[in-house]
Amino acid sequence: MTAGANAIAATTPDAALAVRLKPLAPDAHQHIPALDVTITVNGPGVPAGQPILKMPLVTSNVESIAKTLTGLSAEDGQGPLSLTIVDDTGAGASRHWKADRATSGEVVVHYRAPISDILATRGAAPPLELRTDTGAFSGQGATFLLLPEAKLPWKLSVAWDLSNLAPGAIGVSSFGPGNVAPAVNGADEMGESYFMAGKVQVYPNTAPAAGFFSAWYGKPPFELHDLMASEQKLYSYYEKFFSRPSTAPYVVFMRENLVNAGGGVSLGTNSFVTTFGPKTDLQDVKITLAHEMLHTFAGHIDGDLESSWYGEGLAVYYARLLALRAGQITPDDFLKDLNDTAGRYYTNAMIARPNSEVAANFWLDTRIRVLPYDRGSMYFAVLDGTLRAASDGKVTLDTLLLAMLEREHRALPVNLDAWRALLKQHLGDAGVKQLDAMLSGAVMLPEAQGFGPCFTRTSKPMRRYLLGFEPAVLVEPKRIVRGLVAGSAAEKAGLRNGDAITKPVPQDMIQGQQNAMLTLEIQRDGKPLTITYLPRAETVDAYQWARTGNLPDSACAY
Repeated sequence: MTAGANAIAATTPDAALAVRLKPLAPDAHQHIPALDVTITVNGPGVPAGQPILKMPLVTSNVESIAKTLTGLSAEDGQGPLSLTIVDDTGAGASRHWKADRATSGEVVVHYRAPISDILATRGAAPPLELRTDTGAFSGQGATFLLLPEAKLPWKLSVAWDLSNLAPGAIGVSSFGPGNVAPAVNGADEMGESYFMAGKVQVYPNTAPAAGFFSAWYGKPPFELHDLMASEQKLYSYYEKFFSRPSTAPYVVFMRENLVNAGGGVSLGTNSFVTTFGPKTDLQDVKITLAHEMLHTFAGHIDGDLESSWYGEGLAVYYARLLALRAGQITPDDFLKDLNDTAGRYYTNAMIARPNSEVAANFWLDTRIRVLPYDRGSMYFAVLDGTLRAASDGKVTLDTLLLAMLEREHRALPVNLDAWRALLKQHLGDAGVKQLDAMLSGAVMLPEAQGFGPCFTRTSKPMRRYLLGFEPAVLVEPKRIVRGLVAGSAAEKAGLRNGDAITKPVPQDMIQGQQNAMLTLEIQRDGKPLTITYLPRAETVDAYQWARTGNLPDSACAY
C-alpha cells in the first residue's frame, strides 16, 4: 500500500463495501432472469454534484448492464438520494451516478440486474458478461456492480440470498464460496472478481482456506471432477516452482460457451474463468487451465494491450512446459499444443505487424488478437535458447522470469525497462536488439531443438486463415458484411456484401485448426440463410515440431 493510501486509511478506518446478491427464481427454461443487488457503502461523505457510483459501459469488449439495470434507488442516514447519470465519452467510458445532495454516513443502493441468455452481442470477448444457463448464473463484477468512486482500502464483503433457488444452490465468488469478508482491498478488486450461483458443482467438496478451488455449471463433454483433481496437482507444482504458497482461495470458474468455447481470462483477484462447449477437447482445456493459472504466478509487465506479448507469451510458453515438467500432460500433448501455436503463428498473414499496432486492433481482427500469444511465446523460446547458449546452460528463461517476480515482490518497477535491463545484464546489447526485433514484427524462430531434446523442427504446407471480408464487421453492433474478398472461400460459398450476420462468430480457436469450417447465420432480403465455408487462403510452408529419437517421456521436459 502506498503512503497516500495509508494516509486515506488513517482518516477512514472503517470504510466498508458490502455486496448482497439475491437471484430471482429460474423460469421454465432454467434461466435466472435477474439479480436483485444491494450495495452498502460506508465511507466518507461525497459532496453534492460529485459522482458517488460508477460502472464501465464496456469492459474487455463486453457490455455491462449500466444502461439496462432497473429499479435503482439509494438512501443514506438522511433519507432517499436522487441520482442523475453522467456518461464518459471515448475508450474506457463509464457511467457515473451523482447525488442531488451531499451524502452522509452509510449509503445503501438497490437495483435489479437483468441476466441474459442470448449470445454476446459484440463478437469476440472473454466470458465476463452476466449470463444464465441450466439453473445458474455467472458474471464479472465490473459488468453488473455499481461501485464507489472513492479510491479507498475498503473492507469488502459478499453475501448471498439464495432463497429463490432450489435446495442445494450455492454461491461462489473470487473470494471463495458462500458469504465471505476478504481483507481490506480497493473497490476495483470487487469489480475484477467473478460471481457464480445456483445449480453449481464444486471441487473439492470442502473448500480449502487457501489454494485451489473450482466451481462450474452446465453440461461439459467430459468429467470435470477428474480434470480439476489434475489441475489441483498442477497448481501445487506452480506454488513450489514460483515459491509462492497460497494464502487465500484460488478459484477456477467454468461455464458453457456456445460461440467461442475454450477461451479463458485471468482475473485480478486470484481467480480465472474459462469455458467449454459440446465439442471441447479435454487436452485443450488442460492447457487453457494451465495457461490461466499461470497468469496469477508469472504476472505481467506494466502497460495496456501493447504489453500483452509478455504476460500472454509467458503463459503460452510455460503452461505446456510446466504441465509437462509436473507430469500432468504427456510429450504428445505438449507437441500438439506447440504445433497448434506454431501453425497459427507461421501461417498468420499479420505475422510481421509491429507490436505497436496490437492495442488499436486487438478486438478488430482475430489475426492481430492472437499475435501477443503466439509471437510472444516463440520469442521466449528463442530467448531461452540464446540464454542457454551464452551461459553453457547455467542461465535459462526461468532465471529471468524469477528475477522479474523478485522485483515485484520487492515493490520495484516491473516494466519494459526492467526487462531490457535484465536482457542487457545477461546478453548485452544483443539481447536488447533481439527484443526490439520482436517488437518490430520480426519472425521469431526457435532453434531446431528449442523445445527440448525430444522434439525437432520441421515444416509442413499449411493454409493461411482468411475470413473473406472486413474482420471489423464482427465486432460492430450491426454486423453488415463489407469488403468481401473476390475469389475467397466466403464469396464462393455465397456470401455477399450487405448480408447481415445475425449471430456472433468465433474465430480465435479455428484460426489454428486447418480444417475447421466457419458457419455464418445471415439474413438477406428479410430471409434467413446459413453459409458454411473453410476460411483458408494460400498455402505456405509453416514450421512445426516432430517427436525425434527414442528418448523416454521422462527425458522430454527441458
